[in-house]
Amino acid sequence: MRNDGGNVVFADGLLLEPRTYTGPVRMDITKFGIEEGAPTYLTRADEIAGFYDIVEQMTECYSGWDMPSLIVNYADGKFEINDECHNNVALHQMNITYATVIFWTSSEADQRYVLECLSEERTENV
Repeated sequence: MRNDGGNVVFADGLLLEPRTYTGPVRMDITKFGIEEGAPTYLTRADEIAGFYDIVEQMTECYSGWDMPSLIVNYADGKFEINDECHNNVALHQMNITYATVIFWTSSEADQRYVLECLSEERTENV
């Protein structure tokens, strides 16, 4: 996140308190209930257009590219992609439902829930 991704603010934020990380794991990303689209923090038309330009470039080069894992937080009863939002939209546009994910949580209860979800995912795919 600090190098190629340039997401220094997010990387610094992860260091503010203890976190638990799980992954990378391959799973069905449609189960997150995360809407496909530009992140809500992008509000200007040029920012949103730029976001979709990057998504288009990703879909064009997907077959020859090792896409980074989605970084997903689970808190307050919902999943949120914190890094690689472009990847999420590109995957949805290509109708790809399985991707590599790294989860992070800030509480033991949230971590238990993520582990339960992963356990259910494995059971469904057996």
